[in-house]
Amino acid sequence: MDAQPHAVDSDVTAVFLANLPSLERYARSLTRDEEAAADICQEVFIKLLVIARDGRMPDVPGAWMHRVAHNLVVSAARRRNTSERTVDRLSETGLVPSTEDAVIRRERDALVRHALTGVRPVQREAMILAAQGYGSSEIGDRLGRTAEATRTLLCRARGELRAQMLVFDPA
Repeated sequence: MDAQPHAVDSDVTAVFLANLPSLERYARSLTRDEEAAADICQEVFIKLLVIARDGRMPDVPGAWMHRVAHNLVVSAARRRNTSERTVDRLSETGLVPSTEDAVIRRERDALVRHALTGVRPVQREAMILAAQGYGSSEIGDRLGRTAEATRTLLCRARGELRAQMLVFDPA
C-alpha cells in the first residue's frame, strides 16, 4: 500500500483541526443543536478527506468547509420539510395515524404488556397465540389441550387480562 494517503490524511486532519473551532461555532449557529453541529462537522471532515485523497484539496479549505457545512444544514432542512409534508399528506388520507392516535396506541400497548405480566404463563401464551391468528385447535396442540379446553382457557385468560387492566388503569 502506498504511504502517500497517510501523508494526505495527516495534512487534511491538521487543516480540519485548525478550522474546527470556527466550523463548530458556525454549525451550532445554524442548527441550534450541539449534536447536530458535531454531526455536520464530522461529515465535513469526511468530505474534505475524500476530495483531498482525490487530489482536489480546496484552495481555501476553511471557506470550503463552512460552505459545505451550510449546504449540509440546508439539505437536512429540505429533507425534514419534505418528510413532514409527506407525513401530513398521508395523515390527511388516514394512512398514517395522527400523533395523538400513535401516543394513545403506545400507551394502550404498554398497558396490555404490563397487564399480561399479571396472568398465568399458560394463559399469556394462549392469548399471544390467539392474537397471532392461531385457532383454538392449533393453540391446544401447542399447549397439550383439547380445542374445547383451549377455548375455556382463552375465555378465562381474557377475563383475567381485563381484571389486570382495571388494576393498572381503573379509568
